[in-house]
Amino acid sequence: MSQRVNNLKLLPLSLFFFLCTWSCQFRDSATKQEPPNVYHSQVLLHHARGFSIDQADDHTRVTLHNPWSKQDKPYAVYYLFHKLPEKLPSGGISLQVPLTSLVVNSFSYFEFLSLLGEIDAIRGVSDGFRIYNPLILEKIRKGAIRDMGDPFQPNLEKVMSVLPGAVISSAYAQMDSYSERLTEAGIPVIYSLEWMEKEPLARAEWIRMMGAFFDKQSIADSLFASIEKRYHATRESIPDLPQKHQVLAGDNFQGTWYLPGGGSYNAALFRDAGLAYRYSNHRESGSIGLDIESILTQFAGADFWFGCEADSYAELAEKDAKYLLLQAVKKRQVFNNHNRTTPAGGNDFFESAVAHPDLVLSDLIRAVYPNSLPDYAYTYIKPLKEEPNRE
Repeated sequence: MSQRVNNLKLLPLSLFFFLCTWSCQFRDSATKQEPPNVYHSQVLLHHARGFSIDQADDHTRVTLHNPWSKQDKPYAVYYLFHKLPEKLPSGGISLQVPLTSLVVNSFSYFEFLSLLGEIDAIRGVSDGFRIYNPLILEKIRKGAIRDMGDPFQPNLEKVMSVLPGAVISSAYAQMDSYSERLTEAGIPVIYSLEWMEKEPLARAEWIRMMGAFFDKQSIADSLFASIEKRYHATRESIPDLPQKHQVLAGDNFQGTWYLPGGGSYNAALFRDAGLAYRYSNHRESGSIGLDIESILTQFAGADFWFGCEADSYAELAEKDAKYLLLQAVKKRQVFNNHNRTTPAGGNDFFESAVAHPDLVLSDLIRAVYPNSLPDYAYTYIKPLKEEPNRE
């Protein structure tokens, strides 16, 4: 018996019939045909490389590019119609827009939806206890948004019960079982790939991709233009110094200190903040793993340390006395990303920061060049606290 049949046997009979008719709405209600070359224009993107948007007279095509493919094969293609036609394009997912309901499994999309005025479209989330957004937490408390639990072990019946027009989920190099189950159930999956972008503004530009699914392309364009303008204005506040401050990033996790590669988002932020980062010319876009001894050898003289996972210098010393050998610790210039958190573990740095790179950059500039932004208060980062050593 196939996996799909096994899954369906778990559903109540009423949901089974709903599943059949709902799946047909997206995939089988119309004849599929190869789309002709009807695209008269392409949306000009300024920074993002992970998607493209093409316009036709009667629909919009959104293509998510596959960063793991050597054959330039798309990760996913969406055809967005105001009214689904008799004949649907083949080789992609056809959707009627604007979407009115979503299950969101990628926290970084909360702020995109908030800026677009579409928070009310969220019907379900995963790992609700780890969410920071106060409005979403309140909606969960009132039952307006349901918590689907672990995104890697989805409850299909729960997802179906909120009638989502689509589910936003992270993309991986290989199709994950959750996405496969959703696809088998006829639920369109909008894949989150903004995290693969290597520049801060490139990640933020994915609000333009999201805007297409709500028929708010012009609004999304305007929002991004404002983000881009603020980011560039923030960069201009950096003083012209003869020597750049050196920076350390990341922290020790289970014996390995993970540093951002030179082709990464964080390395780009350091460059834009006018900071000297040892691995800025390293081509790796992922993480670089080093032991604590290598960190002490290479970064002992770094002026600032960002991304520390402690809240105080006393806690840092208790974790490992070797931390005290770092110049940034001696100078009390260590910062974590814990300025906006909840007791349950929610952290706004992992939610709204992707849509506000200007604020992330402002945090760095405020820490390193306090006179440049004297009236700015930290958004996502904060300096470690001074407190007596624990007993």
